[in-house]
Amino acid sequence: MASATLAWSGSTDPRASGYRVYFGLAPGSYLQPKGEGILVGLVETFVVTGLAAGTRYYFAVTAVDASGGESAYSNEASKIVQ
Repeated sequence: MASATLAWSGSTDPRASGYRVYFGLAPGSYLQPKGEGILVGLVETFVVTGLAAGTRYYFAVTAVDASGGESAYSNEASKIVQ
């Protein structure tokens, strides 16, 4: 199995209490439904593990607040993981 290290600029919204990471196999189409991405806390880097080597994945991040509100998806990044 392969992994991908993601890094992003944090939200400037003081209500942000964490981030959700989304990934999928096609642009704009993520394996996790909105609201069910990987909750990673208030960090700006995360390693996604369990990915298939040699496969291109597409990644996006959202900011979440304490009441469960979630931002729009970030700009998308893609990578062929090794």
